[in-house]
Amino acid sequence: MNTDLLLELVQNYGYIAILIGTFLEGETIVLVAGYLAHEGLLNLPLIAVCAFCGSCVSDQLMFLIGRKKGKPFLETKPRMKWAAAKVTRILEKHETLLILGFRFLYGLRNVTPVMMGISGVNYKKFVILNIIGAAVWATSFAWGGYLFGMLLAEILHTFAGYARIVIGALLLLAAIFAFFHFRRAWRR
Repeated sequence: MNTDLLLELVQNYGYIAILIGTFLEGETIVLVAGYLAHEGLLNLPLIAVCAFCGSCVSDQLMFLIGRKKGKPFLETKPRMKWAAAKVTRILEKHETLLILGFRFLYGLRNVTPVMMGISGVNYKKFVILNIIGAAVWATSFAWGGYLFGMLLAEILHTFAGYARIVIGALLLLAAIFAFFHFRRAWRR
């Protein structure tokens, strides 16, 4: 695929991809987007806003699914059962910290808000802490990608002329990761 075409796609659809990617999971896409912000292709604050919105809306929806459909929903997702048991144990001891930080716990992000809905976590408490947690998560991952971009730029400065190849490779890796992630999510 032509590198210029990839760059054009990023500039035209990057923010939409961030919204969709963070609605489903999103760490990788936010890190790559942060890197692309460092390269001047995307705007860092807008990346954080898109990541915040996708993540926050997804988690609110999953909380409501847990509240309304709860256990029948989990019965249709046998792969989530082990994570649900783990989340329940953590939730009993550290409810507030879990609401704030579950996005940072790999493999538990999607099931945690469902379990919080099932367990009867106070809705207002969840909304407020979810907004705070989503803001911290989106900002930290966007900045993480940006700082990675700074580091990579220093390395690439030594090997001038390879920046487009690296950007193309990162975009290709992100697309491959997204494809397999969406495929796995679709099968669930």
